[in-house]
Amino acid sequence: MHDHPTPDTGALCERHGLDAGTARWLEAAARLPHPSGKGAADPLTADPGPLLEPFALDADDRAEVLAAWPDAAWPPGLLYLVERMAARAAADAGTAPEWRDWPALQGAGDVRARCAPIVAFAVSLPWYLRRQRSLGVPDEVTFATLRDVGRQVAANRRMFGGVGLEAAGWVGVQFRSGLYELGRLQYEPNRLANQASVRWFDDDHARALGRADLYPGRPCLRIHIPTGPPLEAEAVRGSLKRARPFFRGVLGEDYPVATCSSWLLDPQLLQELGGGNIARFQELFTLVEAPAPGDADVFRFVHNRPDTDPGRACRATRLHRVTADHVAAGGHWHVRTGWLDLPE
Repeated sequence: MHDHPTPDTGALCERHGLDAGTARWLEAAARLPHPSGKGAADPLTADPGPLLEPFALDADDRAEVLAAWPDAAWPPGLLYLVERMAARAAADAGTAPEWRDWPALQGAGDVRARCAPIVAFAVSLPWYLRRQRSLGVPDEVTFATLRDVGRQVAANRRMFGGVGLEAAGWVGVQFRSGLYELGRLQYEPNRLANQASVRWFDDDHARALGRADLYPGRPCLRIHIPTGPPLEAEAVRGSLKRARPFFRGVLGEDYPVATCSSWLLDPQLLQELGGGNIARFQELFTLVEAPAPGDADVFRFVHNRPDTDPGRACRATRLHRVTADHVAAGGHWHVRTGWLDLPE
């Protein structure tokens, strides 16, 4: 990857229609080591096909990314954007799992800017694969995990009408070795804590439960539910059985407890939908009492919308109708955190 001179980030962003937040992000990343030192590929010379293949992009997304792939005609400012994104991914590899924001480029008018994070993660693939193999992660798990990039790009198209990666921060967690997909569920090594929509109880509550492993700050696996087939109980149980042995063997840390913070754990869903896969999933968890606002999550993950307007919501399925009608009637959905003991 070529070393591009540091530009005036404010002028760069103004020239390409990017916001002030992107300029600040670039300024923070300006002094990071060049990603070629980590083993990132050069987008101007690399064959993009093999680099994109593990992401399992939908056909339309793949075609647009390939058409927008960097070449000698790319503006230097956008090449610098890709370089700094690849540098950020490389610098964060293997670091603690605190959330790091990435630029919001889904609204950029230039498709090359919208594709920049996809390109940055693609050129990071060589060192990412080497790192996963050095940790002992089976290729089957690594490539299952990488397919989530394609899901996120597809979600960007559904929500914003074109190619892009609004969820670049989420993919960044994966490239930090902070997310693994084991069957139907994904797992994020983390700590028990209050963070964003994640809720947890205090020392006194943990003491009352008589559980040293439930104290704030103790290790846990956060469960995430990727878009995919129905959340069938057998598939969920199979995934849960794999989680603790996998992380003990690969990362060398035991995670006896898993948490899930999701709108899927809102008990109001059972009142509206009754039994089924969601009910069986909820039964696995003990809920933490405090809720977090969940309307935005429901409209994002159920309706593929960046807003919470029930009048614009999809109504194709019963879940679509139930979730939209509840908000239209003045109700609200909640993100609830639940916990469970992972099988040995």
